[in-house]
Amino acid sequence: MDLEERTLEKTGSRCEVCGAKLTPQELQTVLESGGPALCTIHAAELEPALEEEDAEFGE
Repeated sequence: MDLEERTLEKTGSRCEVCGAKLTPQELQTVLESGGPALCTIHAAELEPALEEEDAEFGE
């Protein structure tokens, strides 16, 4: 079994939700965060949901 840590070095060039082509800044954000490939609009929609989850768990 391979337990070596792996990093995200390459990501899709399109938003996983709407299929829009990602800008260079959006691609950089995806690489830095290790998160899903999302355009700015869909990434912004995800942020409030994450904040609500943090509030529920008292973080």
